[in-house]
This record gives sequence, C-alpha cells and structure tokens, in this order.
Amino acid sequence: MRVVITGAAGQIGSHLVEELSCDHELCLIDRCFVPGRRSIVGNLARRSGALRWFRRESYRWSDAFAGAQVVVHLAADAALSAPWESILPNNIQATFNVLQAASDHGVQRVVFASSNWAVRAFEQKLAPDCYRMDGPKIDSGTAPFPLKAYGLSKGFGEIAGRMFVDEGRLKSFIAVRIGSFSAKPRMDERLRNLWIGAEDIRTLFRRCVEAEFEGFHIVYGVSAQRTVPYDLTHTRELLSWFPRQLPDDQAVRRKGPV
Repeated sequence: MRVVITGAAGQIGSHLVEELSCDHELCLIDRCFVPGRRSIVGNLARRSGALRWFRRESYRWSDAFAGAQVVVHLAADAALSAPWESILPNNIQATFNVLQAASDHGVQRVVFASSNWAVRAFEQKLAPDCYRMDGPKIDSGTAPFPLKAYGLSKGFGEIAGRMFVDEGRLKSFIAVRIGSFSAKPRMDERLRNLWIGAEDIRTLFRRCVEAEFEGFHIVYGVSAQRTVPYDLTHTRELLSWFPRQLPDDQAVRRKGPV
C-alpha cells in the first residue's frame, strides 16, 4: 500500500522507513531531505507552501497524499522545553493540516505519534503506585491529562483525530502514546519504566499501518517491562502486537540464574 510518513528523517522516522520500505510504497516528508531516500522537503504548518521534490520540482506537500491509504504523522517539535511559539505551528497547526490533507485526498487511516506527556499529569497523580506490577494503570480509555505545551499539543492531536473520525472524514485514526524511545534502556528509573526499544517501535507502527480496524483508538508504545504504568490490553487486542524487548536488568531476572 502507499504510506506517507511525515517526520521521516527523525529518530523514529528513520527506523520506520527501514521497517516498511520493503513491503510498502513510501512517500517521505520532512523539513530536510531523508538521507539516501527520495523525499519531499516542506513546512507542514503551511498548507499552500511550495516544496522541493528531490531538489527539482515545485510541489505542494499535500498533493503527495493522493492515492495514499495510510499517513503516519511523526513530524513535530519533540523538545519538552519547546516554547509555545514553536509548538503552535509545528505540532498543532501542522497536525491539523495533515488531518485535513488526509481527509481531502480520501486517505483511510492516520497513525499519530502521540506521547506519554498527553497523560503525564494523570501518571503523576497515580505515581508511584502505577509503576508496581499490581498497581493502578492508565488505559486506552483515559482522556488527555497533559503537562507542558508539548503534552497539550499531543492531546490536541488525539482530540482532533477523534473529531475527523466522528465526522466521517477519516475511516480510522490511531494515536500511539509513545513512552521513552531509545536504542538502549534509559538509566533514569522513570524513563526505564516508559522505555520502548527499536525492535518494538518498528513492529508496533507496522501493526498500526497493517492491522484491520476502524474508528478512533489510543494505544501505548512501551516495551515489555513489568513496571510500565499503562494497561496494554487494548493495544495487544487491537493490533495483535506483543512487545518483546526488556531492559537488560529485567531480562536477566526473567531468565533466572545461569
């Protein structure tokens, strides 16, 4: 199928390009060229702006959505300290423009890279109990409880996606509340609770693209550590996805003594 990936040159985007390129026709969009790939450079906060396609043609980025079945929207200012002056155009206006372009071109599904910061205030309210194996968890039915302008922008993206589905302008929208992505587990204890590794982020987004479902959904992007503060039941059932990676210390404990 034809899949548009925004933010394709980013840390997560580069992994998804590698993961999906063999099985799908990819259209890659970012503020800079994606190394080694044919891609579109443009500003998603501006719907009518002309772009450069592979350094030659003048092009509107929204035209690239024509014929696509899925849009994976990763593009955003990901800095937690980002000021409102950056969050408004790069996270909020850009997300609405992507949803509008998807709707205008008949795209069936948008996969939205949300964040744990969309529910960070609720996580703080439940802490430290939510990090225990038998403690209260935050499930997929939890509405946004954001902290910081960044978290607010992710909550906005979720609500906007629900609106587009409810209005019949998208067939499906899935928000992935990503924990803390890195190739190796974080040293910080809280970030280790939220960690998701490269293998799991790849397979999770692949299932978001390929699984059969309709409507609005929220899922969680975390690996298999037992201290995760989220209930992954809906994530597993909707996507048939089961995280495999563990922080090194938990992997050793699960295997037991040698």
